[in-house]
Amino acid sequence: MTWQVDFTPSDHTLHALLSQNRLESAYALGDLQPPFRERSQFSLAQNGAQWAILLWYRTSTFTALIPYGAAQGINAILAAKNEWPKACIVANMNEHYRQVLGQRYRFSNEQAIIRIAIAAGQLSDLPNGTQLEQLEDQHIGELSAFYTMNDVPTFSPDQLHGGLYYGVRRHGALVAVGGTHLVNSRDHLATIGNVYTDPALRGNGYVRTIIAHLTQSLFDQGCTNIIHDVKSNDFATRQIYEPLGYQQVGSFWEATARLR
Repeated sequence: MTWQVDFTPSDHTLHALLSQNRLESAYALGDLQPPFRERSQFSLAQNGAQWAILLWYRTSTFTALIPYGAAQGINAILAAKNEWPKACIVANMNEHYRQVLGQRYRFSNEQAIIRIAIAAGQLSDLPNGTQLEQLEDQHIGELSAFYTMNDVPTFSPDQLHGGLYYGVRRHGALVAVGGTHLVNSRDHLATIGNVYTDPALRGNGYVRTIIAHLTQSLFDQGCTNIIHDVKSNDFATRQIYEPLGYQQVGSFWEATARLR
């Protein structure tokens, strides 16, 4: 049998396949839901029981290619058409994906990433003492300015509109913020990101308090699993999450890629 490639697979088929490993596929499952669906192009390859999905995700600030499933199927998808991004981020890479994608792309800025996750009922602590403010749509301008000033490129306003964000203020100004990349109510999944503290005020426990309350609030909203990706050598961040109950569930490589 040979690989059959479909560049317009049904969302139902994609969801059924990606749900086989929901923690690995958390972002892709979320990208099947609005508002992310319109930015997401899914390609599917199948060969009997084997399958592969390549997600091409595009925003105004970055483009990403994210492979899932069999590496041979990813190779079939790439070979089936010529129009692929000239420059992008490649995520969820293992050695097999690296070999396949490396035939078309040169990689730089490679980073080893660890995926950590927590399930409902596993949160071990809920720190008190720091006053938090839930940030809502009226704070979009202030929040965007905070991230721009601190060179955090992964925030977009719809993450606030469809997600959950908390901040800490000092003298009226935001000094620490954390929230969600996406909240997927269909699959009861959420991904945490855009967590940042003013460097001059680190060490005060702001991030730990934000993450703990964010996690509990997401569980209260019906999420059963919450994930976060962290650089493998970022021990300081891991020491914030792991005592709260987050545990490693996977690892992969992430890199900047340019067509050869």
